[in-house]
Amino acid sequence: MISRGKRASNQAVCIAVFFILGLVLGLQPTYAEWPEKPIRIVVPFNAGGGTDVITRILADQLSRQMNQAVVVENKGGGAGMIGADFVAKAAPDGYIFLMGTGGVNSLSRIFVKNVPYETMKDFHGVAMIAGIPNVLTVNPSVPAKTAAEFVAYVKANPGKLNYGASGNGSRMAMELFLYRAGIKITMVPYRGSAPAIQDLLKGDIQVIMDLLPSMKGMIDSGQLRALAITNKSPSAPNIPSLEESGFKGCEFLSWQGVFAPRKTPSEILNKFSEQINRALAVPEVQEKLRQGGANVMGGSPEQMDKFVKSEIAEFETVAQAANIKPE
Repeated sequence: MISRGKRASNQAVCIAVFFILGLVLGLQPTYAEWPEKPIRIVVPFNAGGGTDVITRILADQLSRQMNQAVVVENKGGGAGMIGADFVAKAAPDGYIFLMGTGGVNSLSRIFVKNVPYETMKDFHGVAMIAGIPNVLTVNPSVPAKTAAEFVAYVKANPGKLNYGASGNGSRMAMELFLYRAGIKITMVPYRGSAPAIQDLLKGDIQVIMDLLPSMKGMIDSGQLRALAITNKSPSAPNIPSLEESGFKGCEFLSWQGVFAPRKTPSEILNKFSEQINRALAVPEVQEKLRQGGANVMGGSPEQMDKFVKSEIAEFETVAQAANIKPE
């Protein structure tokens, strides 16, 4: 038989345990009311560019459906790395996010030394937003009409062709295709699409892999010839993808996606991801994105992290094969 004294002692212990447990549970953060104040999405470029425009389209829709302000904040400089580093080091409180890009989050460490952040360690994906495909485009003097014919032509004429790289994305898109096709072409670097396209029109270079919106007008007018596109696009349904042309593993999008500081609570990541996917399903939002030549993407935080991790690994392999080193 348990004595009255021991019974009282056991009751006191139980009460103490329940009291402590209640305190612990009470201290656990809950996010049922999130967001309770404006959300900031940092664009790591100056206002007016493509990433800024896409972010403002998204932020406007999110503000309406969440009944809370979603503010776009431009922090340009350092090819996007200043803004990205700012978010990487920000408090993971669920009120600051980065509109990341393939260049800032996948390509930066391949082309640039001493990048102050590491995407897979310092960020967590929230949702992919949109991606613009690249078009394999030639000067009409090149006799190839398809990607397969182009590869055959390069093999039959080694050292004859040069390709223009309008930036790191353009270069990686082309090197990815060359790697999959098993061919080599000399790279000519340019600062932007405009001078590269002008030299392509003149025939100073023979081929380029550049963004669809930059190329579409000259392709439609017949000044340049599109052979294939990295990813099928509703903006150019008649251009076959590289996969349709027989070259698998050549998908390449100049993408935008929302990232959060790495330690942002998963509950907030999932809630914001759901809101973003809901916004991307709005026909008006989809139309605005497609008018800019972008494919609508979306997806969960886990899917985004898997995509970015895989892309970084693939680009590292291609960079090694192409002898690309950070500068």
